Amino acid sequence: MIFTIISFSVLGQTSFSKETQSYILHQKGIYVLQNLTIIDGLGVQPKTNQDILINGEIIEAVGIDLPIPENATVINMQGKSAIPGMVMLHEHLFYPKATPGGFGVNQMSYSFPKLYLAGGVTTMRTAGSIMPQADVNLKKFIMNGETPGPKMDVTSPHLDREGTGILELGPFTSTEQAVKMVDFYIEMGVTSIKVYNFISKIDLKAIVDAAHKKGVKVTGHLCSITYREAADIGIDNLEHGFFASSDFIIDKESDACEPFKQYNSVRKLPVDSKKMTDLINHLVNKKVALTSTINVFEPYTNREIVPGGGIDALYPEAKEKVYKRWASKQGKDSLDYVIFNKSKKWEKAFYDAGGLLVAGTDPTYDGRIIAGYANMRLLELFVEMNFTIPEAIKICTLNGAKYLEQDATIGSIEKNKIADIVILNDDISKDIKAIRSIEMVFRNGVAYESKKLFKAANGLVGIR
Repeated sequence: MIFTIISFSVLGQTSFSKETQSYILHQKGIYVLQNLTIIDGLGVQPKTNQDILINGEIIEAVGIDLPIPENATVINMQGKSAIPGMVMLHEHLFYPKATPGGFGVNQMSYSFPKLYLAGGVTTMRTAGSIMPQADVNLKKFIMNGETPGPKMDVTSPHLDREGTGILELGPFTSTEQAVKMVDFYIEMGVTSIKVYNFISKIDLKAIVDAAHKKGVKVTGHLCSITYREAADIGIDNLEHGFFASSDFIIDKESDACEPFKQYNSVRKLPVDSKKMTDLINHLVNKKVALTSTINVFEPYTNREIVPGGGIDALYPEAKEKVYKRWASKQGKDSLDYVIFNKSKKWEKAFYDAGGLLVAGTDPTYDGRIIAGYANMRLLELFVEMNFTIPEAIKICTLNGAKYLEQDATIGSIEKNKIADIVILNDDISKDIKAIRSIEMVFRNGVAYESKKLFKAANGLVGIR
């Protein structure tokens, strides 16, 4: 299967709005960043005393004591470190709210792009849009310099049949209608398709065929269809690690979504189950990518209220709600810990078996997961999962770029790649918590001030 390669760089902006300029530390130019410790995204050991030569939006050279070109600006970064801009594949531009149906979302077109960029994300896939037209427009605004944010792979709304219960989603009623929705959203400008809980295998086959025909990949947060069935049909990506797998329900009814049975089947599955090993091997053989959103399932007891920090980004009512839920769960989430700890091992096993493990934060559910802050926390959790620091960074950078078929241009700090680089005040090669010391984020050769971007969103998450 050959997919269309989407070039983000050809849309590079030529000018910036006054607002965007206010967050820029260094405009596009010729820079030599000297004396950095670099973890380059390739999964190899850190390199010390490194220089990076940036010319426009391209990394022209990486090495020790690089020659300084005429007219270059030299920036001494002794004691600082650098990683590639993160490429995250399960992000959203909305935040949860209460609705008559029980669950709904508000679009975060102002705060979330800033937070993602501040947190080191230079490319993101929305992995399910509620307002796809807004996301497509926002993608253009960012690339035109009208507002700061990451480059975007915009995903369709969650394609599903009746049953999801999210007020903003419109279910399809026939397979033929589902195919029309695929064509409609691709024509609108989305570059990925997402399927959801209550579809049938016939629906999925038709959606995958329609999307692949137009060079677009399909990902899914499944329930009614097992991971094995979806892999055999030809899905490209599965979301939420193994949390959403219904493969282990005894006597599972075909095309039926039974959330309670699904959850219990995964919770009760032995961590060393041969059934899980067989499923992992099947997914690897079918070349199906797996997106970890492990941070969404991080327990509450003795953990941060908002993983990665950032509670002050929430508007007051949301802050109070998130705090109350966190406090109520202290000492009462032992079952959460059981499945959380198993899932960490299963995702590591998938990676070790040669699977393409990618990453995202999914800022939904109870409002505890916040764009940008959660992305930094996710790196810390990968190290908690016994990945090395270089492996954790590779999962959040180059692996995402490989899935998007953009690894020739983004995902690592290498000669001739786009200058998407995160500069940290502390040495991340020694402590993954240095990810919280982001000073600036180069996106397409332009450096944005992280602290200023974070500050701009304070008190706004949940509002706009």
